[in-house]
Amino acid sequence: MLHTLFFSPSGTTRKYATAMTESFGGDSQMIDLTHGSCQAERDLAAGDTVLLIAPVYAGRIPSPAAEQFRRIDGHGMKAIVAVVYGNRDYDDALLELADIATENGFEVIAAGAFIAQHCIFPKVAAGRPDGSDMTIAADFIKRAKESDRLDISAIKGNRPYKQPGAVPLQPQTAEKECHRCGICIKECPTGAIDPATFATDREKCISCCRCIAVCNSNARKFKGIMYATAGKIFCAKNSRRRDPELFF
Repeated sequence: MLHTLFFSPSGTTRKYATAMTESFGGDSQMIDLTHGSCQAERDLAAGDTVLLIAPVYAGRIPSPAAEQFRRIDGHGMKAIVAVVYGNRDYDDALLELADIATENGFEVIAAGAFIAQHCIFPKVAAGRPDGSDMTIAADFIKRAKESDRLDISAIKGNRPYKQPGAVPLQPQTAEKECHRCGICIKECPTGAIDPATFATDREKCISCCRCIAVCNSNARKFKGIMYATAGKIFCAKNSRRRDPELFF
């Protein structure tokens, strides 16, 4: 049986998680860790395989996701690890996730870094994952299913991991468009939106774009001169198409 545990605030990591789970075949379950802890361990059994998949934020696994993954005891089960990044670089994130799995008692058998549309600057890798990405993801999971232990040292990345830089851009509420439905407050993984004012707490916000993804009135968005300027620079540097990188 395959247990897919994923963290996907903006929804693109979920797309990969779903495609990989379906391609694995047989019995499976998907466990969404975006909103916090779950009792995943109670369903894990000897002989099962676990897929751990998360987005990349500033070259690292998002801290809420890393915290959830660290709570899961592998008991010697096989694990496939994967990260999804917005076409810049995944830096140390894949190695970090493989290390977490190994430290928790999993036997890592495969690892992969995949590309999706950037959540902060959506012009970068727009429309991804596309058909080619989905085909590669399906082939990856089928090959991983038959793989033995992976040599973790083959995964790109460095230890110590890079320091996660603070993202100076956070979504804000456009007052005229906001219907005060509160879905952004309910769905925010870090509780960063004030329920009274709908203002963003810059200390809590991890710029995961969950609030943008769930807002039905397009009231949550990035805006301002800094965002526009940063977007032009980021797009200019990261528009070249990148392909997934796989390790077996």
